[in-house]
Amino acid sequence: MELDSFQQKAVTAVLAGKNVLVAAPTGTGKTVIAERLIEVVIERGKAAVYTSPLKALSNQKFVDFRKVFGDDMVGLVTGDISINPYAPLLIMTTEIFRNRCFSEPEGLDDVACVVFDEIHYLDDPERGTAWEESIIFAPPHVKFLGLSATVPNIQEIADWMGEVRGEKVEVVVETNRAVPLAINWLTTEGSILDEDEPRNI
Repeated sequence: MELDSFQQKAVTAVLAGKNVLVAAPTGTGKTVIAERLIEVVIERGKAAVYTSPLKALSNQKFVDFRKVFGDDMVGLVTGDISINPYAPLLIMTTEIFRNRCFSEPEGLDDVACVVFDEIHYLDDPERGTAWEESIIFAPPHVKFLGLSATVPNIQEIADWMGEVRGEKVEVVVETNRAVPLAINWLTTEGSILDEDEPRNI
């Protein structure tokens, strides 16, 4: 598969060992960047962690990544489920990763990278501390790839991460949508109207 220019830029940066933040619309292929990184990390005999903010999303990514990398290569660790917990790719919620940074940092010795899906949760007033503490307390050798469709202050986040981690964070932004947005109206009868039609009713 041929990568788009923003995907290629991000893949090049993460494979060069940089911390990277990617902001791109939904459906443009951010997960492909993570897959390329994870593939190389596993080939090098290291481990990777993929975090998401929701258990349901973690469960879905577990299914998706098993199709890509194989059942034996992927594990799932959430608050109530542990499947193949010593696999080279572990899917977990961000809170679980944060807890590991505190309780068993030696278990992260082989982890080369952590992918933060939906990294904009860093700004969440209730749960954002899990992302902050993960970035602050992760072992120095761990590299981060942050993915999001909605990060209005991505450079500000990158600058903060750079200060915390002690090295510059690469920012990759894509604004083109793979699927254009359209506004339509649904009537009580089930008809779909374009944006102008309701104004003429």
